[in-house]
Amino acid sequence: MSPTPQELSVATDALRTESVTWTGQSDEMSAVKTKIEGLEFSRIEGGLFQAIVGPHTNIVQKMAGLTGQAAQRFDEVASVLNLCATTYEEEDRAGKHRIDNLW
Repeated sequence: MSPTPQELSVATDALRTESVTWTGQSDEMSAVKTKIEGLEFSRIEGGLFQAIVGPHTNIVQKMAGLTGQAAQRFDEVASVLNLCATTYEEEDRAGKHRIDNLW
């Protein structure tokens, strides 16, 4: 039995709402990345603390890279959720689920 239009709408709306959440979190991770990148300092700025400049730079670059990757993956999750919602709607309009007896 295929879903009612209202049931389908509830399901696809939920997917799109979740997508917005993932996109928002991606934006947050991008903002964190920018803040982390701002923590890097040069040897001149390190002054007497030269011993920590190299390790500090390494951790700043590593964390900036990881937060950048997280932002990218979060955007990918959001895209897949939107794609799923669109696919469900298109298949419903085409009657595919009834034809395949999936519902």
